[in-house]
Amino acid sequence: MDAKNIEYGETALDKLAQMLRAGGQPQDITKLTERYLEILREMVQSEQQRASAS
Repeated sequence: MDAKNIEYGETALDKLAQMLRAGGQPQDITKLTERYLEILREMVQSEQQRASAS
């Protein structure tokens, strides 16, 4: 792995944890998994757009 690709900041797990805290209710593991994958997809797309703009 190239160290220049490592970014510090909010991760998908951080975003998922924030969502759980905000909801205040237990969530179904299937829905959590689906949301986690959506967050990852959004982050990858954002990074790809940022890379293509450079």
